[in-house]
Amino acid sequence: MGADPLRAEELQRRLPARRALARRIEVLAECTSTSDALRERLAQDGSVDGLLLAAEHQTGGRGRRERDWWSGPPAANLAVSLAIAPTRPPEALGLLAACALCAALAPWTAAPAAIKWPNDILIHGAKVAGLLAELPAAQPPLAILGLGVNVHAAPPAGRAAYAATCLDAHARRPIARTDLLAHWLLQLERRLAVFDRSGPEPLEAEFLRRLRAWAPLGVRAHPPGTPAGPLLQFSVSRGLTWGTPDAPATRPLGLIPALEPLPPPQ
Repeated sequence: MGADPLRAEELQRRLPARRALARRIEVLAECTSTSDALRERLAQDGSVDGLLLAAEHQTGGRGRRERDWWSGPPAANLAVSLAIAPTRPPEALGLLAACALCAALAPWTAAPAAIKWPNDILIHGAKVAGLLAELPAAQPPLAILGLGVNVHAAPPAGRAAYAATCLDAHARRPIARTDLLAHWLLQLERRLAVFDRSGPEPLEAEFLRRLRAWAPLGVRAHPPGTPAGPLLQFSVSRGLTWGTPDAPATRPLGLIPALEPLPPPQ
């Protein structure tokens, strides 16, 4: 891997002049967490709508349920947080961002990306990225969308809770982090426009397709207590349905238990 610095000016040029996302872009040399840095800005003056913060090195990244997120060495991976006006449900925002990232990876990877419930992106069953949408208690209200992508480096063996990889291991051509970030923002902007114009149905169909790529035979819940079976339906308002048509289980987004894919039959 050669030097691959994030280039804010180039990113600005790659994005449309009139846009909803990342109207301001800042690249920090180092921070504990881009989401924490954005939250601090929000607490100080509140004028962060449309701000994207990226870090060349993140020392204390975190994921869902405050889990530690390995961010890699300096200038190796993507650590980004984006402030967005909360005109859409935060849970829908995270799902839109996950689908957008899967689409953004396509120019570089032959293998299709899958979504592991609820916010991990996998290639060949190994985690390559994670997303987290939050709605801090602040005025004015703003959603913070955090993104971490293993671009050039993957966690050492034993460092991650399960299999992890990096994009370089699957790339058909060299990847520049600035290019990948631009692709993700463009894909996300496109999906937000579709969501606002057509409602959640296109998102729901795309998300369920990516989820089925992770668990093609279906899922089982932990702790046990619901039927195991295929992924049947997904709805932003109603949640996820799995199991069998005669014994389905439906849970709203905030109450879906830990899920794991069903293994192939022996």
